[in-house]
Amino acid sequence: MSSGPTAKLIDELVLAIVGTAHDARARHVLAQAVHGLVRLARSEQLLDMQRDAARAMGAGSRRETRALMRRLGKPSACGQGQLRLALQDNVADRA
Repeated sequence: MSSGPTAKLIDELVLAIVGTAHDARARHVLAQAVHGLVRLARSEQLLDMQRDAARAMGAGSRRETRALMRRLGKPSACGQGQLRLALQDNVADRA
C-alpha cells in the first residue's frame, strides 16, 4: 500500500467514520473500498483527458481516436534524431 498523501487521508477518513471502537477487519474493508474508488476515479479521469485531447485534435470517431492516440505514442522523426544525438553524446562521454 502506498504511503502518500492520499493513503494518509484515506486512513484519517476511515478513523473518522469507523473510529477505533470497531474491529480491525471493518476498518480494513472500508479502507480497501475507498482505495478502490480512488483508483477507479483516477482511471476515469485519465480516460476523460485522453478523449478530450483526441477531440481537441479533431478525432471524431472511436476509430479515429485510437489511430490518433497510436500516432501520438510513436516518436516523431525529429525525436528519433534527437535520441541518436543523445546516444552519440553518451558514447563520446564514455571515451
